[in-house]
Amino acid sequence: MVAVSVTETIATTTTTKPKAKPTKTSSSTMISLSKAPLPPPLLASPRGTPFERAVWSITYQIPPSTFSTYALLAAHLKSSPRAVGNALRRNPFAPEIPCHRVVATGGALGGFKGKIARRDGEGITLAEKRALLRREGVRFDAVSGRVLGTPFARFI
Repeated sequence: MVAVSVTETIATTTTTKPKAKPTKTSSSTMISLSKAPLPPPLLASPRGTPFERAVWSITYQIPPSTFSTYALLAAHLKSSPRAVGNALRRNPFAPEIPCHRVVATGGALGGFKGKIARRDGEGITLAEKRALLRREGVRFDAVSGRVLGTPFARFI
């Protein structure tokens, strides 16, 4: 991993109209999304919004044979688990940026490749996600099929 620290930012502009004058004044607020080093695929590509790039950057930090949750990533980014899931759904750098290592809180697999589980809890893509995690050494409960262990949460 190349240790280049870049802060992704979003500029938001607010416009106010004073009552006495009809002129506009603008102020720009910078919101820092991630202080993590950018993974190699993001160094060479402009793809993704700043938020997606922040999600992909911290997902890259999840080591092999471990997993994290949508909620932990969301808490780190001060966002929502659904927003994190949507960013991971659009990850063009898989498997180098390992979105398969992110599961739902409680150990359910959640979604994979933009698909969510059928009512019976399975699907072709979820079987692929489970196989990728098993190959890396992640353990599953034999009865419920949920991921076992403590989620990774030591993000930069």
